[in-house]
Amino acid sequence: MQTSNLKILAILLLGCNVSQAAESEPPPNPAKFAAREHAWSIGTSLRRLDIKADYDYQIQAVAPYIDIGRGWVRPAWWSLFELSLILGPNGQRLPESPPLDFIGTGFRFRAGHVLPGQLLRKREGDWGVELGLEYNEWIARSYQDEQLSDGQISSSWVVRNRWIFVQPALFYSRWQPARPQGHKPDWIMTRVEGLVFSLGLSVPIQSQMQATYNRGGEKVGVTDQWKGTLAFLSVTSWLGI
Repeated sequence: MQTSNLKILAILLLGCNVSQAAESEPPPNPAKFAAREHAWSIGTSLRRLDIKADYDYQIQAVAPYIDIGRGWVRPAWWSLFELSLILGPNGQRLPESPPLDFIGTGFRFRAGHVLPGQLLRKREGDWGVELGLEYNEWIARSYQDEQLSDGQISSSWVVRNRWIFVQPALFYSRWQPARPQGHKPDWIMTRVEGLVFSLGLSVPIQSQMQATYNRGGEKVGVTDQWKGTLAFLSVTSWLGI
């Protein structure tokens, strides 16, 4: 019996020592961990189209985009890969066409650098220059017929568009302080890492437009290139996870 009591006492003392040792361990030092540099992003863009092609084809309208991406933030620059969903413009008309509804997808790479001698994450925000490269495809369709002045019917419109853009822009950003790459709850919880506002131009370096439709029962095809520029405004929220 005495031996059993001694064993119980030894176990209790050992448990107390382990508990005290755990409590005495210093908390992790954030300075020992590299800063987190990656985040997901979700944002929206508005593109002001002012484009023309032959046959009096012209579009002057605003097209909204939804952008989802993956990005990296370094001390003086950031970069972002995005997948875009193009939602418009809708109700646009080309010569002899009924209202056309546009939809499409695109891919974009963007990189921004703060002004010389500056670093990101200043309390008052950051200004810099941005350059992007984008590829996207639009398709426009009509869901109704159009009676022309000569009495013929125009119908079954399909307009396919392909673009490659270079996008110079200016940006303003606001970032939260960087978090370490550790496993503390405060370091891995989802939060808004920052916001980036970009204003610039989409300058086409390659474009193609293919339109097919029926006119008076005969199929007509048109192939051409769009000319013009697209001004854009983008707002991107970066989510650290």
